[in-house]
Amino acid sequence: MAEDYTPSHLRSSDTRKTGNYSDYAQDPKSLYKTRGGARTFDSNKYSTEQHMYPDDLFSDRGEYGGNYAIFYINVSQDSKLIKNNMVETVEDSTPRDRGELIAKVNRDGNGEAMAIGGVAGTIGFAGIASGFAGGTLATAGTTLAVGAGASAVATTVGDFKASQKRLKTAIALHMPNNMSIRYGVNYEEAETMMGQLVGSALGGSVSFAKAIQEKGLDDVKTNLTEDIAPGVTAAVLGNLPGSNIAQKLTGLAPNPKKEQIFRNVEVRTFQIDYQFFPRDEKEAENVRNIIKQFKLHMHPEYKDTNAFLYIYPSEFDIYYYNNTQENMNIHRHTSCVLTELTVNYTPQGRFNSFEGGMPSQVNMFLTFRELVPLTKERIEDGL
Repeated sequence: MAEDYTPSHLRSSDTRKTGNYSDYAQDPKSLYKTRGGARTFDSNKYSTEQHMYPDDLFSDRGEYGGNYAIFYINVSQDSKLIKNNMVETVEDSTPRDRGELIAKVNRDGNGEAMAIGGVAGTIGFAGIASGFAGGTLATAGTTLAVGAGASAVATTVGDFKASQKRLKTAIALHMPNNMSIRYGVNYEEAETMMGQLVGSALGGSVSFAKAIQEKGLDDVKTNLTEDIAPGVTAAVLGNLPGSNIAQKLTGLAPNPKKEQIFRNVEVRTFQIDYQFFPRDEKEAENVRNIIKQFKLHMHPEYKDTNAFLYIYPSEFDIYYYNNTQENMNIHRHTSCVLTELTVNYTPQGRFNSFEGGMPSQVNMFLTFRELVPLTKERIEDGL
C-alpha cells in the first residue's frame, strides 16, 4: 500500500477540519494558497537529461536512496528567451508562493492601477517639493510629468502581473552536501516608562470617573499622587537636564521599563553546496550545463536596446523528492532568487583536469533567498 504523504491536517480522514491555519489559507479571500500534500515529480513533463548530476541519479539501483533535488526555473514572460522561442516551457506549472503583492494582483487584477499609481505617487511627491520652490509653473510641470510617466509605464510594460513561464528544462541534482535552514524573527527593545506613567495617572477614563463618583475628588487626588509619585520621580531623573547629577546624589535610577516589541520575520537565506566529480565526458558536459544555467538565470537582462531597464532575473522553485514524491520530512521553500554563486575549480589547492582541460573536481556554492517571510499558515504547510 502506498504511503500517504498528505499532511495530517489535510487528510480526508482527519476530523480536525475547522479552525486551523490550513482552512484560513484555502479561504478564497486569503492571499496565501496552501500547497497541501506532496507533489509528484513528472520526469516526462520536464527535461533533465542534460542538466543532471550524477547522470544515473534516477537509476533503480538505489545508489542515492531515491533522494534528489529538482530546481525548477521560472522566467519572466518578457524575457527574450521566451519571446524568441529560445526555450521550451510547460503550460500548467504548479502554483508558486511569490509574495502578497503578486498574489493580490493575480487575485484582484489591479496591477496596472498599482504600478501606475506608484509611478504617479513618486513623481507627485517630487513635484510637491519643487512646487514649493517654483510655484504654479512647477506644479503644472509635475502634473504633466505624472501623466507622461504613467503613460510611459503603460506603453513599456505589457503585463502588470510580473508573469512568468516555467521552463521545461529543470536541474536535477543529488541531495546537497550541505543542507540546513535557519528560521528567525526580529524583536526590538522599547522603553514603556512614559506610557505606563500616563496610564497610571489616568487610570483609564471609565475607572477614573467611577473612582471620583464613589470616593470623591480629593480622596482620588491624594491616592493618585501617592501612586504615581515614583513614576514622576523616575521621569524627572531620566529626562531633565542635569538628571545624571540628580541620580548620583539621590542614589536612584529610573527604570525604563523595557519590553520586547515584535518587529518582523526574517526572510530565509540559505546556502546549498555541491561537489562535482565528473566520471566521463557526458557528466562533465552536464556539470558545465548546470553551472551555466545557474549563472544565466541569476542575472537580469536588458528590456530595451538603450539599456534603461532591466528585466528581473529568473526565480527558482526548489523541491526535494524521494522516489518521485515530494519529501515531506524536510522543509519546503517559497519561490527563491539566487543571490550568490561561487564556483571553485581548485578545491584541492591545485588545478587538475582531464584531457581537454575539464577540471576533475568542481565545487559549487549556491546562496538563495526566499521571496516571502514566513507565517503560521506557511509553517503549517511545511515550510
